Amino acid sequence: MTQDIDGRAARSGRTRDSVINVVLDLVQQGNPRPTARQMAERAGISLRSVYVHFDDLDDLFLAVASEYGRRLTPLLEPIDATLPLGDRIAAWADQRCAIWEANAAVRRAADLWAPTSPALANVINTARELGFANTTRLFEQDCERVPDGVALLEIIKVLGTAATWDTLRGRGAPAADARDILAASLTKIMEK
Repeated sequence: MTQDIDGRAARSGRTRDSVINVVLDLVQQGNPRPTARQMAERAGISLRSVYVHFDDLDDLFLAVASEYGRRLTPLLEPIDATLPLGDRIAAWADQRCAIWEANAAVRRAADLWAPTSPALANVINTARELGFANTTRLFEQDCERVPDGVALLEIIKVLGTAATWDTLRGRGAPAADARDILAASLTKIMEK
């Protein structure tokens, strides 16, 4: 009897994981709002199974966000805050480029769903705050040395956002050029 229960739990976990992976695949392939039917068809399960494995959309979104966060973890390796300023700027620009390029489709889909998903909106805000905290950790020491350092640090935080990245990329800048623009802009800001 225990083996039957364990087998069902394992199958249930695999089905749940399959739906999560399918959602990410569909989004990354250009479908920012996959339907439950599309998820089921791609996962090779019944439509009912999608609903059985998730309490509601927020539950699904949290599961997808958790898996996606796990996938992004290698890109979030902390940058050494004791490096010389130029090296920190280069590493920060490299990291912003890698993160924003890797998560563009998923981020845009999350932005579409967030207004109707408090849980997803919370995940997005938490991720944004973590990015701001990382930027603060890297450049706060430099900003403290100048007049208007608090404002300068806020400008740097905005420079490192997805919105700035999307603006650069939306204007036709290739990723490498957008990365160089971030680094050059931050370098220029820090010279003041």
